[in-house]
Amino acid sequence: MAETLESAGEVDGQQVMVQVDETKANAVYANAWQINFGQDEIICDLGIQMPRVIADKPAINFQIGTRVVMSPTSAMRFAAAIQQTVAQREQRISEFQQQAQTEGQPAG
Repeated sequence: MAETLESAGEVDGQQVMVQVDETKANAVYANAWQINFGQDEIICDLGIQMPRVIADKPAINFQIGTRVVMSPTSAMRFAAAIQQTVAQREQRISEFQQQAQTEGQPAG
């Protein structure tokens, strides 16, 4: 997306407008991750996990596509935001399925 979005945020207890610039955004797909930590950072490697066979034995190849390094405070906020987003998604899906059942349509 090449547009600029605005949303409400909070800084030091005061609500502020956050301008989100997506002009340099890079979307990547990940179905696997590896998380490590140091004293001052959390390191999250995102990538693709692919099953393989090596020397007639099953194996898994993990290709790291993106590495995200965050402070522990940012990582905690990120984890909470993901948890909230997943909960909202699950709620919407549940509502959609209930509505579809009420209307007699198959949910999917």
